[in-house]
Amino acid sequence: MLKMDQHPDLPTTEMSDNNTDNNITAESTDPPQRFTRKEMLTLISMASVNFGSMICYSILGPFFPTEVSSRKPASFMLIAGLFVSSCCTIIFGFLDRAPAGPIFISLCFIVRSLDAVGFGAAMTSAFAMTAKIFPNNVATVLGSLEIFTGLGLILGPPLGGWLYQSFGYEVPFLSLGCLLLIMVPFNIYVLPSIGM
Repeated sequence: MLKMDQHPDLPTTEMSDNNTDNNITAESTDPPQRFTRKEMLTLISMASVNFGSMICYSILGPFFPTEVSSRKPASFMLIAGLFVSSCCTIIFGFLDRAPAGPIFISLCFIVRSLDAVGFGAAMTSAFAMTAKIFPNNVATVLGSLEIFTGLGLILGPPLGGWLYQSFGYEVPFLSLGCLLLIMVPFNIYVLPSIGM
């Protein structure tokens, strides 16, 4: 290993009593620590949640499109779900005005639960419509749509954080809720034209 004084072009710095090169080398050669029992159980718990959630989401593929066609039209469910989700997002923006404590927490649970129902209806209907309209390319189309799911998950936190930091609590929910609300008439116009 070369010493600093052997390189005249490099600036010299004061070295502390402990040799930092040896510390770095010693740290990098230490074997990684094993997970503790608590960490392992936590990892198993979180993995089971992710696995269970995703299997419940993806189980619909083989049979759901035929089930949906025998009930309400998928376009109605998509539009109704989008409307409910947008209204709940807007309402959530006003929850900071609710009294603190149990009332605030209860309202948060109620509004987000209704939002989840609307979101679930919209997403499930979109899945069913995709399977019906693209029967020979379901995997490709759903894979392409997952790009937008990922983009939404990536852009949501920084956009929401910036809106919150710049304008306060209400603006992130109001702006995104209104954006969803604008999508309702757009989908009312577009979906009948594709026979859904």
